[in-house]
Amino acid sequence: MKHTRRQIAIIGGNFAGLTAAIRLSRRHAVTVIDPSAHFEWMPNIHEILSSVKTPQGLRLDRAAIVDQAGHRFLQDRVTELHPHTRRLRTAGGQDLSFDACIVAVGALWNTHGIPGGERHALPCRSIADAVAVEQRLRALVQKGRQMHIVIVGGGISGIEALGEIMRRYRDVAGLSIEVVEAGGRLLPALPQALDADLRRACQSHPVLFRTGTAIASVSAKGVHLADGTRLRSDLTLWTAGLAAPALLQQSGLARPPQVWADVHQTLQSRHARSTFVIGDCAQLPRAVAKQAYNAIDMGELAAINVSRFLAGAPLKPYQPTRKPVLVAFGDLDTYLVAGRTVLASQALAGAKEGVFQLFMSQMAPGSVLQSLPAAGGRLWQSWRRLAWPQLLSLADFRKLPDRRVVRML
Repeated sequence: MKHTRRQIAIIGGNFAGLTAAIRLSRRHAVTVIDPSAHFEWMPNIHEILSSVKTPQGLRLDRAAIVDQAGHRFLQDRVTELHPHTRRLRTAGGQDLSFDACIVAVGALWNTHGIPGGERHALPCRSIADAVAVEQRLRALVQKGRQMHIVIVGGGISGIEALGEIMRRYRDVAGLSIEVVEAGGRLLPALPQALDADLRRACQSHPVLFRTGTAIASVSAKGVHLADGTRLRSDLTLWTAGLAAPALLQQSGLARPPQVWADVHQTLQSRHARSTFVIGDCAQLPRAVAKQAYNAIDMGELAAINVSRFLAGAPLKPYQPTRKPVLVAFGDLDTYLVAGRTVLASQALAGAKEGVFQLFMSQMAPGSVLQSLPAAGGRLWQSWRRLAWPQLLSLADFRKLPDRRVVRML
């Protein structure tokens, strides 16, 4: 007797959504829906600013990846999601029903309603954004005049963008860069020692850091701070803040005042049993960083729990694992943050590049996925087992030529 395959919809095809798709069995009828044809490796888009990376090198064909996993890809945008009736509608006019749904719609650019922010500042949330910034930088250099740049946000995205701009343009005459961070220090989510180390690294360069400072407005010619200071800016790069996609509240997965979709520890929505929410758009009982490694882990567990939900089996809780963070600062330094330990070396940039190359080679259409039908889970496991332990090897770190321990407790 032939059984009808259960229908699973995955909304969003980035780290979390693609991981879930690859891990889900071909016994299910899985449809991945995303408006973009390409998966983008977001952790390295800042390298487009210095032309170290090209857009093509950071993209993979999303349809080919999904097809290799034995599933269907629909290039479209979900405009309506009705979790309780288990239906969705796309901008292209397609109506789909599902037995279970995985929502992995990520996060959006957020200027927090600052006047002029959306009109006059440039985001860096996608490859297209990074290309636009790189083109603006080149155009400013070609004019041969003083070049004033303001970076809004001193978190990881802002600091990595600063590093790439300095890599390519720090010797350009007339360059000045100001980084504005609302928090009291740079990289506020990481150990405090990094703030002082970054300031030290920039002492001989045309960079000024303004921490504990809020933005009041942005214009075509500059940035106005809340304390009345006016900064001239030929290019304002906005790297601070994330916003939740409207679909979360429209579908009832996020209930005001919550802006993100609140889920149980199993990643199952608190408001719809058939729906699981993963990646940046999920709000767990205990918040986790909105980073690719957490999205990948959530995607893997979501595939397991959706299958268990459809089978009527108990769900497994999400147990975040502590992973090191690599912060690249152009060609000046790279920081490895593992818990409360911070190591620094330019050579660590090779470790970050290694993680990128390993992931992309495993995900690329025609790779090992083609010859190993059940390889999805093994790919993620190999990434964790091969790449991260190498980064954490203190014995290897001692061999690096310019190694420094910024902090070790």
